Amino acid sequence: MSKIYCQDKPPRIPKEFKGIQVNCCKFTRCENFGLTPEQAQETELYKEYNKNKVNRQVRESNPYYLITGGLNGVSSLKCRSCEVINLNSKNKNQVHYIIKSNQSVHEEYDRISSYLNSPGSICLNKKCLSHDLQKYNIKKKGTTAKGTPRYQCNDCGKTFTGKPINRPHEQSEMNKLFFKELVGKSPLRQIEFKLEMSMGMIYRRLDFIHNQCMAFVADRERKLYESKSFDRLYLCTDRQVHKSNWTNRKNKRNCEFYGIGTADLGSDYIFAFNFNYDPDMDPKAVEAEALLIEDSKERNHNRKFARLWLKSDFEAAKNRKRQRKAKAAGSQEEYIDIKTSEGFADEMSSSENLGKDTDIPVNGMEVHNEYTMIAHFLLLKKLTRNADKTRFYLDLDSGMKTWYLATFKEEILAGKSDGFLVTMEKEMTVDYKRTAIREAKNNIKEFCGIPYSSLTHQERHRVVNDMIIENIGSPFIPSKSVDAWIRNPMPFMNEPEKMISAFTNIDRYDLEHQANLLRKGSLHSIDRFFMQIRRKVYMFERPIHSGSNQNRVWNGYSPYNPVMYQKLADIFRVFYNYCQVSKKYKQTPAMRLGLAKGPVDIEKILYFEKYKK
Repeated sequence: MSKIYCQDKPPRIPKEFKGIQVNCCKFTRCENFGLTPEQAQETELYKEYNKNKVNRQVRESNPYYLITGGLNGVSSLKCRSCEVINLNSKNKNQVHYIIKSNQSVHEEYDRISSYLNSPGSICLNKKCLSHDLQKYNIKKKGTTAKGTPRYQCNDCGKTFTGKPINRPHEQSEMNKLFFKELVGKSPLRQIEFKLEMSMGMIYRRLDFIHNQCMAFVADRERKLYESKSFDRLYLCTDRQVHKSNWTNRKNKRNCEFYGIGTADLGSDYIFAFNFNYDPDMDPKAVEAEALLIEDSKERNHNRKFARLWLKSDFEAAKNRKRQRKAKAAGSQEEYIDIKTSEGFADEMSSSENLGKDTDIPVNGMEVHNEYTMIAHFLLLKKLTRNADKTRFYLDLDSGMKTWYLATFKEEILAGKSDGFLVTMEKEMTVDYKRTAIREAKNNIKEFCGIPYSSLTHQERHRVVNDMIIENIGSPFIPSKSVDAWIRNPMPFMNEPEKMISAFTNIDRYDLEHQANLLRKGSLHSIDRFFMQIRRKVYMFERPIHSGSNQNRVWNGYSPYNPVMYQKLADIFRVFYNYCQVSKKYKQTPAMRLGLAKGPVDIEKILYFEKYKK
């Protein structure tokens, strides 16, 4: 084997790409937590292991990690220290972590965060040195014949045009009413009837409103990391599943997409809501190029199209997916135990729910959910970088905890970020919820001797904190996890039988501080947004199942083109954050977060450039 071949062979662990490295140990109680391969090579222990292998054709030894090659092109990173901890503990922690492509992570992050880029701030020439270093030196270069601004990069000399200006269109006075119809659960066909518009005009107007919403919200959200600062941010993250309708009667299979969203618990502001779908990718062109370069023969993390679902990979993954039998969970503890055991299995495969009735889209390409999840947390990291501390409350969902740890590892090690898992009973009927509320109030009365209704707001927090402190000493620990779960005794109608687990080190705080963090844990803000978007945007309405269609679902409201999910989600997010006033607080979420002085009129969003001047 020649030296040239060894040098050309891709590294076993992908190198850091533009500041992104997600491959490391993700167990916070391990001494290797957050240790990237680049950092490991700089340690004295690593150099000692490999001091006799310099200029020799011998693979270097890594005293921290071991690469294990699984089946189907999947490689994983095995932490040696975690393995020792696992052997010495009766509770099992995760030892293997799937290796991901850092370059593909950046591609997905670049896709979902591109709305924040100022017009003309980025050189579009990917071969330009400034593009790789993300240091842009752009100047204005007049306009085109149609009035579109033109820019020139001072480094490479290439010229490029900016975003086309919005031209006046017919019946512009209808834009505000059209916007209200979109967020008022009116189907497009109903809008066509009400406003007497053609479908072509409707789609063009929808694109115009979406572009204006993204320009408006980008201008506001750039302030989050450029000028504003926060002492604490308490954020909650969850995801929602949506299906688009089939487009071919001979292939009645839906396409399934995951939308991951994060909200601020203090203000209810929705920081991001992203779907694992890239509308700009051409499936035929990608499949042809992947076949030409034999991309499928590479390990998954070394592929050029690592983040995208190719047809061959999708069909193979469906055949490999084990159909687990449904297990009945009689209590929250049993549910956590089941989800934890399933989570370990899902970490070594795909977190998507692959079934015989699902398919990948014909137009655009579906992205592996893990890459969208990582990109989502990278976007949050950018938006919250001026916060002194962040607390993340995550749903007990496969991969969410793992990729938060990979993204915020530096902040966690510095004590600036903490992560918690939250779960509650979601299948309860209203009557069962009321019964659970009564039991919770009785438990509080037995603990303090005072009826719950007689306690003030501060007294309730004081009693609940005391009950949580008592439970910290005897937590519930699942059989296949080291996470300690604490029940929140507060009676919540919308989150009954809630349990919370801290998976970062909060032992550095006193018990009172720990109790406050565990008591505040909630998914209410993001669940409220999910509930409202289902009720107010027609394409997000739940489909109806029937016994005669063998679980195949066709919903008259669901889109045929999946890009509609992201466009309508973006429009509703802007409306929800800046226009919709809370009945309880009499303010919008943006006002409470400090991004607006009052409710924003829809016209100021639609004609953003005019009002900005």
